[in-house]
Amino acid sequence: MEIKGAVVSGVGEGKWYVEKYLPYFEQTLGFTCYPGTLNIKVLKALDFNGAKKITITPEEKNLVTVDCYLVLISGVYDGAVVIPHVTRHGKEIVELIAAVNLREELKLKDGDEVACELV
Repeated sequence: MEIKGAVVSGVGEGKWYVEKYLPYFEQTLGFTCYPGTLNIKVLKALDFNGAKKITITPEEKNLVTVDCYLVLISGVYDGAVVIPHVTRHGKEIVELIAAVNLREELKLKDGDEVACELV
């Protein structure tokens, strides 16, 4: 399944969350994450029916359960779609994590299209 969306700015909290979840991401997803997320706006809510979901339930009370789906971003970077069970984003906003700063590595600005493929 391919996921396409336009880059949008977030609310600036991705770094805090990725840092808090980092040990879980490393252990469960198998890679160290850049401290931040790349938000993309998709045209319709995604249906991950049949895709391999990885659920992370942190021990800390101030962190929520997140569902993750491994992806290949722009055909180059291993990453994951991260869907927190509690979020201020609507279903049209998808958060991506990777080992690199995707915005810098792919030279992205708001409005640019990004594609990723579920692995």
